[in-house]
Amino acid sequence: METVDYSQTAEDHQTFLVLIKPTGKLLSWKHFSRCWDRICQLDCVAVPGQKRDMYIRYKRAYTKESNEWGDFQAHRKAMGLISIGRCSTEAEFEELFESYKKEKERYADTLYNSRLVVFGMNTDGTEINEQQQKSFMIEGMSPPLTFKIDSEKSETTDRSDCDKGDGTITPENKKSNGQVGDAEQLDDPLRKSLDENTEMSKKVENGTGSPKKELNDTSSQITFIRQKTEKVDKSIESVKQSVTRTPSNNSLRDKPGSEVVFYPSVDMCDGLEESVREFVTSLFFVLEGKRLDRSFERLDKSQLLCAPFEKKDFVGVDPDTKSYKKKCQGRLRKHLADLSLLAGLPGEAMLHYSTAIDILKPVNDWLWMAGCYEGLCAASVVTTLRNSQMTTIRRNQSFSVKRGVAGLEKPKPGSKIHSYSNGLQELPEVTSKSGLNPDDMIEKYKDALMFYSKYKNAAVIEMEASFKACRVLLLHRKYLQASDFLQNVVYINLQLSDEDRINRYSTLSTLYAQIGFKRKASFFKRVAAMQCVAPQNPKPNWVVCHQLLVQALEGYRIYLDPSDSTTKPGYMNGWPVLQMRVLHELIYSARRMGNVSLAIRYMTILLHTQLQYMTVQEKRELVASLENFTSQHEGTTQPLALDSGVIVPHVPLLTLPLVKSFKLMPLQNHLEPKKLQSVQVVPDNVFIFTPLNIGATDTGALKTHMDFKWVEGDMAEVQLQVSNPMPDELKLSQITLITEGVEIESVPTAPSIPAESGSYLVKILVRPTSTGDLKILGYSTKVYGAKSNCRLRDCATFPESFFTVTVIPALPQINLTSSLPKSANFLSFGEEFNMVTSATAVLYMGQSSECTVTLQNSGKLPVELVNVSLESTRDNKDYVCDVFKWNKENIDSQLPLQVSQLLCFNLAINAVGEFLLSSKGCVKTSSDSLNRGISLEGKVYDVHLQVVETILKVEYSGRPGVDEEFCRCCSIAFSVDILPSVVFHKWDVMLSESSDHCYLLFDLQNISDHDLEIHHSNQCVYLKHEQIKRICIEIERSEPKLFDGDVHSSVQFSQFLATFVDIRWEIVSFQSNKHTIVHDVIQKVWDKISLTLVQPSLSVSGKVCIDNLLWTPEQQQLVYISPVSWDVRLNGQLISPLHIGSLEYKLGQMVKVDVEVNVKPESDLENDDAVLTVYCCQHCDNGTVNYNTDNYVCTIGSQALVIPKISVEDTISHSCMFMFTCSGFYKFEIKMLVKGQAKGKGQGHSEVKVESLPESRTYKCSSVIEVNIVD
Repeated sequence: METVDYSQTAEDHQTFLVLIKPTGKLLSWKHFSRCWDRICQLDCVAVPGQKRDMYIRYKRAYTKESNEWGDFQAHRKAMGLISIGRCSTEAEFEELFESYKKEKERYADTLYNSRLVVFGMNTDGTEINEQQQKSFMIEGMSPPLTFKIDSEKSETTDRSDCDKGDGTITPENKKSNGQVGDAEQLDDPLRKSLDENTEMSKKVENGTGSPKKELNDTSSQITFIRQKTEKVDKSIESVKQSVTRTPSNNSLRDKPGSEVVFYPSVDMCDGLEESVREFVTSLFFVLEGKRLDRSFERLDKSQLLCAPFEKKDFVGVDPDTKSYKKKCQGRLRKHLADLSLLAGLPGEAMLHYSTAIDILKPVNDWLWMAGCYEGLCAASVVTTLRNSQMTTIRRNQSFSVKRGVAGLEKPKPGSKIHSYSNGLQELPEVTSKSGLNPDDMIEKYKDALMFYSKYKNAAVIEMEASFKACRVLLLHRKYLQASDFLQNVVYINLQLSDEDRINRYSTLSTLYAQIGFKRKASFFKRVAAMQCVAPQNPKPNWVVCHQLLVQALEGYRIYLDPSDSTTKPGYMNGWPVLQMRVLHELIYSARRMGNVSLAIRYMTILLHTQLQYMTVQEKRELVASLENFTSQHEGTTQPLALDSGVIVPHVPLLTLPLVKSFKLMPLQNHLEPKKLQSVQVVPDNVFIFTPLNIGATDTGALKTHMDFKWVEGDMAEVQLQVSNPMPDELKLSQITLITEGVEIESVPTAPSIPAESGSYLVKILVRPTSTGDLKILGYSTKVYGAKSNCRLRDCATFPESFFTVTVIPALPQINLTSSLPKSANFLSFGEEFNMVTSATAVLYMGQSSECTVTLQNSGKLPVELVNVSLESTRDNKDYVCDVFKWNKENIDSQLPLQVSQLLCFNLAINAVGEFLLSSKGCVKTSSDSLNRGISLEGKVYDVHLQVVETILKVEYSGRPGVDEEFCRCCSIAFSVDILPSVVFHKWDVMLSESSDHCYLLFDLQNISDHDLEIHHSNQCVYLKHEQIKRICIEIERSEPKLFDGDVHSSVQFSQFLATFVDIRWEIVSFQSNKHTIVHDVIQKVWDKISLTLVQPSLSVSGKVCIDNLLWTPEQQQLVYISPVSWDVRLNGQLISPLHIGSLEYKLGQMVKVDVEVNVKPESDLENDDAVLTVYCCQHCDNGTVNYNTDNYVCTIGSQALVIPKISVEDTISHSCMFMFTCSGFYKFEIKMLVKGQAKGKGQGHSEVKVESLPESRTYKCSSVIEVNIVD
């Protein structure tokens, strides 16, 4: 026996073997396959008249040597033959029938019945004419079937007991459950006598569900019976089919009178299933007859059944010996058990097997004892399957469970069902008590295999029994014991063909996979693949080799799609040496198949998964092979579909290069788009701070949408930090982005990464060509000629699977420059101001300068909007606005700015300063008068270099970006160093000889490092370094009503005086004293900006500003034209307003003070209340005024005069006398306090001790009245 059936299962012991063969030369293989598929669906048929089912196993090829083992095991006997042919004439039919008879004669020793199915003729066996052919084509229906019997060889046989089950089909006996019809029960006395001992076989006959049949692992089909779809024509209802029961010693070679079924075509054979069902039913009744014959056969006259190789061993053996008779009896009983199992009586079969074992055991008939043990296990499996009411294959739960149809009931609650790839399912944990338990089956199978191993010629039987035992133990979840039986298959030495070797290893692999030994399953699958292309194989099949290698990948933990692997990156996943070897074999097989694309794909998988385990030489060899293949055929990134249906996905080379970071870069600061400030929405809600985390967003969420924007048509950049793990330089032929949503143009780039480099920067430049949300999914590379689409979701180093950036409409671009020199470094402002350049200037306080700012349109769109503004610190904002000035109308008049054109405007820079000296312990304020001012001589003062830093921001935009309210912003960083020039040391106001004029007195000090000339009122004063000089400027006194607002405001008063004062300075000498503090400061400034001092030939000048000087109310009153005129006399002597000096009086002398006050008619003091007061006080050297002089000054008369109502027509007069008891200098101060609601312009606060009313004004006599009391 040379052929092994690797698909055999224990359930095959209850199946009838029927051969289906094509006959003749006219039938196409396509039509035969269609008939084969339809016939194979009838693998379980309900026996008419019996509560039993018969199971059929169909084969297209079966060797004669295998058929000879039918006496040893009845299920190996070919019991039926169905030949399928095609003919259209009588001559062709005769030739077809001769071929059919030859095929039947080949299996004549074992056939019970046979049938010939003919296509191409009418159902009555006549030729089809053209008219009938057209009629069949129009109707599309099959004509009634007819059986044609060979009249010469036919004979009428009596209907014995086994023929009482008539197989004739009539419309009356058709039933929907698949039974042919009601038939008379067989008269079976043996069966009646064994009813008590075979009670469990009776149990299975009461159910409607058919027993479950375990299918092989190579073909999964549902066991069911097709119902009749077409009714039989009434004209042939009377035709009967006689089921001939052929005796066991008769040969069909002499009886070729079998049925022939005719059909017009394969498409018009609706009765084919019914014909086959009737045919296989006839086989059952023949078998039943044989079983009964064997049951009544006399044991003393029984012949010895032998295996094919045993026949020569019994030649010359005395048949009268006791051992010979025992063997005959035991083997006959074993054969009867096989027939009972085929007849659907597993209970009786188990009884016969047990009896046969008892008979054969004393005579050591090991081979047949092994067959008994195997049959006993098979009967137990069949019994267990029937009682468990389980399905063998899940296909469609909507199928109903009927007699003759494979049961598809749901498993019992609590039972554990494990399905396998071949359709097998485990049995419930609780098996039937009528059969052997799993442990007993294991022992019986082991004994059977041990007995088989004693016979070299029974190696095939032993191998098939090992496979059966493994599949049975799989149902009982005995995986380790099942592996022992599979290991026994490996040790069986059997001469097989190359195809059988491949099937052997493939079957081992499949079963090992089902018991969970995945690596061993892959090992045998790989061995089968290598067997396909073994050197001794004359016709190596590389396609099958490749398919088997692909199936073996899972056991080695090699995944064609790396995403299927559940192992974490960095951990061991399989065995690298084995994985590399298997992948190399896949590459070689794909190359021998001629599929270069597939070989390239496997190379990329090898590089992606095993790069870290390769040596330097292996890396170089693999890279060289990959470059060689890609030079012949460019690889593809599309999935590759194999003929077996396996999809080999694209595997990107994520490690060549290894990307460590993937960062989208914003545009340059001055090119980054921003919202126009005029349209920015300012939230009007109230900000409330709370330490509670209420409604806080998840800060750990991935940030995939960028907080910046790209611009249509502008170059954008993506930066990648990569490394090269290869020993040689890695050259990227191409690297681009994988995007969706917005169209982009990629700039070609081909970076070269040094060998085994660390972090290396690679830039990818793209240009968006439309607007919207651009979604970046990853990057695409071309390495060693192989393209790779590397998506971020596949990279373990990136938690984000994509990035999204918004692309806005196009915007113009400009270049911003200034005429001033650039600074050595930028200011300390943030990057949000988008500075593109810098400018610096050095000015002296009061000096003014201009610079030209130029805007050049360097883009492709015109500039339609330009906004210029200043940015500085909040505390310094007003001051900066005074330093820098420009004309906005001049800018707007030059718009729009076309491409390549220039826009220029002048920026005025004014060195604005306070012109006040900041000294330690001294405040920036004037004294009451120059004579009483605080001298700063001898004080150590600090000269502060004032640095003005600001940002000149230019916002510009154009269409189409301006329509979306976007603009660009660029800035110039200005740094202006303001050096000190002159400062006001002291200042005061003095009346002039004319009552309508006054003098402004200023003490100016030169704190610059140069000699200056001070120009004022057509006069020039030369001022050396650190020299102080006084200048006097005469101005006309003014009415308080000439300027608005609070006339007593010092700031407004200073600004008012500035309109009359024009003081300018000019540097006349650049000689400097190097030992001065000012020089040191200046030198540092010049060194910082790398410039020299102003050349002597250049004129450096500026204006002195008095806007920041603080004026006292008394000083302000001297500048105003007072509404009150004073006339003061001491002892009758008139005191002039310009009086200087003191009047001398003797101690104890009476000094009379006469005061006359006149109010001008144009004033608003009329009808107001007033108090006129004369004070006698002393001014101390420390600047304080002592009004408490009562101890040494006696007053005669009242010092105060209450005026109830002021009249502009009357003169207010008041007199009082003072006598001094102590010598010294005294002063008289005369003031008039006007009470009531203010009706006009008033003056500042008074310093008198008399409490003033809320709306009072004080007027003071401006004359200096001083007396000297001597002894």
